[in-house]
Amino acid sequence: MQINQKQKSKIHYDKKAESEFFVDNSALAGFTGERILYMSVRELIENSLDSCEINHILPVIHLKLKILDSLNDLWTISCKDNGIGIPSEKVPVAVCSFLTSGKYVEKQQRGLFGVGLKMIAAFSTKDTDHPLRVWSKSEDESECYFDLRTDIGTNKPITLLKKNVKNDESQIEGESGFKVEAILRAKLSPVTKNKIYDYISQTSIVNPYAIIIFETDEGKVTFKRRTEIMPNPSREVLPHPSDMDLKTLKKAISNFMNQKTTLQGILAGSFQKMSTDKAKDIINRAGLQVKPADKYDEHELIKVVNICKHTKFQSPNTDHLSPIGEKILTVGMTSEYSIIQNKEATNSGSQTHLTTKILKPSLTAYSSRICVVNNRPTVVECGIAYGGDIPSFKLYRFANKIPLLYDEGSDVAREVISEVGINKMGISKKEVKEQFSNVETKSDRTVEYLPIHIFFHICSTKIPYKTAGKESIASEGDLKKYMKSCLSDLYRKVSAQIRKELKIKEDENKLRLYKHYIPFIVDAISDSIKIDSKKLSKAFQDLAEKYVSGELTNITKQIFQDSKDKGKVNDVDSKKNILNNGKGNEIILSKFDTRTNGSKHGSNVKLAKINAPRKSQKKG
Repeated sequence: MQINQKQKSKIHYDKKAESEFFVDNSALAGFTGERILYMSVRELIENSLDSCEINHILPVIHLKLKILDSLNDLWTISCKDNGIGIPSEKVPVAVCSFLTSGKYVEKQQRGLFGVGLKMIAAFSTKDTDHPLRVWSKSEDESECYFDLRTDIGTNKPITLLKKNVKNDESQIEGESGFKVEAILRAKLSPVTKNKIYDYISQTSIVNPYAIIIFETDEGKVTFKRRTEIMPNPSREVLPHPSDMDLKTLKKAISNFMNQKTTLQGILAGSFQKMSTDKAKDIINRAGLQVKPADKYDEHELIKVVNICKHTKFQSPNTDHLSPIGEKILTVGMTSEYSIIQNKEATNSGSQTHLTTKILKPSLTAYSSRICVVNNRPTVVECGIAYGGDIPSFKLYRFANKIPLLYDEGSDVAREVISEVGINKMGISKKEVKEQFSNVETKSDRTVEYLPIHIFFHICSTKIPYKTAGKESIASEGDLKKYMKSCLSDLYRKVSAQIRKELKIKEDENKLRLYKHYIPFIVDAISDSIKIDSKKLSKAFQDLAEKYVSGELTNITKQIFQDSKDKGKVNDVDSKKNILNNGKGNEIILSKFDTRTNGSKHGSNVKLAKINAPRKSQKKG
């Protein structure tokens, strides 16, 4: 069926603002229905930590999450820190305009896309009539206050109010800081609430130098500072030439537009591990003439890019990265904070109060590796906490000191756990499953039966996240190989302690079994002969304890001092029915015996008849 020419419609091409795109596709940034409050908590804490660490300030973060209108699912969320703050003229754009950030540099930092805080502002504008309230104070300026909204259709901020804050109305106590308060419409399920609690707890583990105060309608908890040692701040670094592309090269040329610099000078000054001689050699191999850098066209520049792709350079620098480090991670592992919800019965019903619990393991170990992923230097850190207060297995994942709580099944860390066998610890699957058979786990992985916490931290200028939500890491390059190497190293470090504890657990099980059957044995003896059952039971228990502890290496030799004397022991004329107590002292059965001489004699006759040696007869 043919359509009339007049009836054919025309397609109109429109441009969508960045803010409108992200609001319409909020799942790209992780802001889906039940995750809105979780992602808001996460983005605010990450921004606060970055703001403090950039100037090596010990962080103090105060986070509030309270219900405003339960009927309409309105929540108030606020976060205050003592970081460097934002200059007043930059606050509206930095808070409300998508893809605007001071973090678009080659540098290790938590923030990455310039989307998180803007999503909070946009959702507040989209779902409520409340403005976003912001207080900012930098070292060079006094405290300023803003009421802001986002124009979602144009990606521009709307400043409703701006004023300087008087001293008596100040919200920021120190020399600098930042506070933001938003009203959001969201539902908080029990699962999401627990994820928020886990996120704050795990943030405290890898940032033990930070004080985090968390306040909700259920109570207020404080994660104390356990160390004042901070990692060295990360620094900006030049890109590596092996990762060069046409866009990167053109951007480097534009940065030198006002200077009369040759292409050779731009290559040497804009990329690490690129000497002047190396740059000259690359240009010669590309067959380019010498002329001002801005006079080269794309066809000529792509030749330079292709030559760099096939040129071997030195490995990238790693000193600009800021890993957690052994000392700080060990402090975090040896004092793991977790939020506990305690329910109390009141006249009006049950109420929940928040408290913190600290887990202290009996053993911790640390290992790290340096590798290159996608031509970017990457530090892999791994830690293990075992035993003590740790009840069961748990995997902790971190990227640039950010806890990752969702999508664990698709993360490279989960693959590493599955592929590194516990035989590195010198123990078998059978041993673990026998000794920890009462552990509730749905997994077939043997390591998940152990009371062990495994920590993975990936540190890089560009983490290979699988999605913009930053919840799982892809297995790119040699990343998995180095993670497996770290975990194998740690398994070997803790192997002696785990083998020792498995032996203790096995001995406890044996002793429990022996003590279970001792009363039955004593009762059986008491039925045949009159004997002091309490003393005999105590003797048997002492014997079992010494045997399990290793004091008695061969119990048969201790009971029967010479195997040749077995007949004599059982003989009717022998009065020495001996049990050895492990110290060379003999426990004579006769001392437990309460029978008369006559009954003893009668019993001996029977015993003699039973124990009479039988001659073997050979068939002819």
